[in-house]
Amino acid sequence: MALDPHFLRATVGDHTHGRTDDQCHGVAVPAVGDDHRAIAHCFTLVNRQLPRPGSVVDADVPEAIGQPLANLLPLLGCGEEAAALAFEGLSTAVVVDPVATAVLAAIASEERGHDASIRALLAALPPAPRLESMLTRARRFHIRLAAGGTTLHLARIAALDSAVCIILSRLTGKHGRLVGTPAIRGVLTRIRDDEARHVTASRRLVLAVGERTRVRDAAAVARDGLANILALASDAFEALAVDPTRLVADVRNLPNGLFPA
Repeated sequence: MALDPHFLRATVGDHTHGRTDDQCHGVAVPAVGDDHRAIAHCFTLVNRQLPRPGSVVDADVPEAIGQPLANLLPLLGCGEEAAALAFEGLSTAVVVDPVATAVLAAIASEERGHDASIRALLAALPPAPRLESMLTRARRFHIRLAAGGTTLHLARIAALDSAVCIILSRLTGKHGRLVGTPAIRGVLTRIRDDEARHVTASRRLVLAVGERTRVRDAAAVARDGLANILALASDAFEALAVDPTRLVADVRNLPNGLFPA
């Protein structure tokens, strides 16, 4: 894999705000872990990061918002944990290209930051009900994404990160329930902006390799699988004023421009 160093520096180093769903089509991804005993965790991350500034929410969150968000965030957190592990693994799989190695390692660090931010949000929210069944299904989904080698793995990551952009855009949109909680909305918006840049970097790496048909097929299957898992959280999305039927349909639909056949 090869990627222009100047492009990579811009992609990983610049933080662009105000992205829409369309801008997120240009980052949950798999890795093996063995600790899903805690409700909010699917994977083991050694030396978890502390939340970055602005991620800690001290204000009381209304229960009508806090409970559905607490029910949903562990599912999103599962993807961020998997993403951190996946990008760390991928950064060592492309050692022949030091530029690609550097960008993948930088993305892995940002994914660890997302994990820390989600944990900080969960600390300010009511306890979630027992979610082991849903998280176990999500964990197995992320692990299976590694099949077929580095290129297909990275293509699936780009497809899922693009979907995460859609999810977070809907949650933080002006018609959503989070409009009244600017601190939470700000954290999720920053994660969305990071994920949009991850999509751009991952996509560029994948397209440099080729195999367009295989790549698109793998990405489409990954989006379909994520849509099926999101459907399990329909009640939480609906409580946050996000139409779950439309969201699941949009996540299931791989954008034509992401990986042209």
